[in-house]
Amino acid sequence: MFNYLSIFLIVTMLFVNSAKAEKQLPPAGGEAKDFVLAQTSSIELDNGLRVVFVPYGNTPKVTLRLVSKLGNVDDGEMHAIADLSYQLMTEGTKSLSALDIAQRAADMGGQVNTSVGSNSSYLQMDVLSEFVGDAATLLGELVLNSNFKSEDLDRARNNFLRELSVQRSQAQGLAAEAFNKAVFGDHPYAITFADDNKVKAITAEAVKAFIQQNLVAKRSILYVSGKFTQGKAEQAIKQAFAHLPTGTEQTITKPVYQGAGKLIFIPRENAPQSTIRFGLPVVDPSHADYIGLQLMNTLLGGAFSSRITSNIREDKGYTYSPGSAVSTRVNSALWYETADVTAESTAAALQEIINEISRLQNEVPGTAEIDGFKSYMSGLYVLQNSSRTAIINQLWFLESHGLPLSRLETYVQKINTVSAEQVSELAKKYLKLEEMTLVVVGDAASVKPQLAANKQIAALYQ
Repeated sequence: MFNYLSIFLIVTMLFVNSAKAEKQLPPAGGEAKDFVLAQTSSIELDNGLRVVFVPYGNTPKVTLRLVSKLGNVDDGEMHAIADLSYQLMTEGTKSLSALDIAQRAADMGGQVNTSVGSNSSYLQMDVLSEFVGDAATLLGELVLNSNFKSEDLDRARNNFLRELSVQRSQAQGLAAEAFNKAVFGDHPYAITFADDNKVKAITAEAVKAFIQQNLVAKRSILYVSGKFTQGKAEQAIKQAFAHLPTGTEQTITKPVYQGAGKLIFIPRENAPQSTIRFGLPVVDPSHADYIGLQLMNTLLGGAFSSRITSNIREDKGYTYSPGSAVSTRVNSALWYETADVTAESTAAALQEIINEISRLQNEVPGTAEIDGFKSYMSGLYVLQNSSRTAIINQLWFLESHGLPLSRLETYVQKINTVSAEQVSELAKKYLKLEEMTLVVVGDAASVKPQLAANKQIAALYQ
């Protein structure tokens, strides 16, 4: 008994003494440094296909990604044909079955991946370095000799429509769809979800014609990133893609924005929470204000410690995961805040979002706050460039928006030259409350009266 009591007293004394001790602060972070890209090189095939070689890292792995300026913006009346086309390119060629393709990729230590976006799509393999030539050969086979069989299309289409049905059932998807329609009008960017009947009307012949017209050398770049022997890669790439059609460049018109100052309410009876999307068009990455706009967004709602998040999540408890973003497409960018809030707090949460925007417009942020977000963005940027695929992402971003390669290496410097005064001015310049489009998905009976009773919200959307 004495021993147990002695031990208890000793532990208690140690705890009390440690509690009284002054809390040690972590060491200050070092000065943010620019990201430094390894020396890249490129070649151009006779058909116009550009190949960019990016030596990166010491791990014996290499990523080959054929990125093309084709995507859902090119679907036209055949909704989701880009998605289905890229799915079918992994389902078999004239000489290889889907199982053969998967097995060959696995034998190289990797697999074939595809991705389809609004403006661009890609085929990618991540393999052991010694197989760089074999990977190029397999990618060329998929691009030039895919079967596009009707039975494969039927299966891919059915899977796509099932996933589409799930997405349409979610409040976040409904809010995004309504917001995009309101902002983009009749531009292809307005389409968030494909029309089922238009997807069902797509034929295997249409898929084949779509790929032949759009997956062409003039629209594409093949990135080779990692550790590899360039001579071996070049030789295989030239053979694999020599017959890729030259084609023509992609043309995307700049949207004529709509929906300024518009409120859209989508009823969901008895919904326990409301989904809010609140935003407007801003300048795209080619504009001089864009980097400052990113810093403004991060401070306002684009990070876990941002002002809006701290306010409506931490202080008020209205929502679990709010966030703002600057979402970019070719010739376009949108700023918006989105949040799933408790139904009874819908108007209150929206009011706090408005309050934080107004506060940033009228009060210059303090030095410590703005420097903290600069450090966060600088560190995050370097981390975002810390893999083979991340480097490709950055290079394609520059290509898509017509930006110089130097932007990649001077980004951190540019972030850190934005002043607190500039951040406040950018909020005034771009986040004009009277031009915001507001989408609310929620219970009409409980939420609509809240919005009508709030004088500022009612004034914005009278």
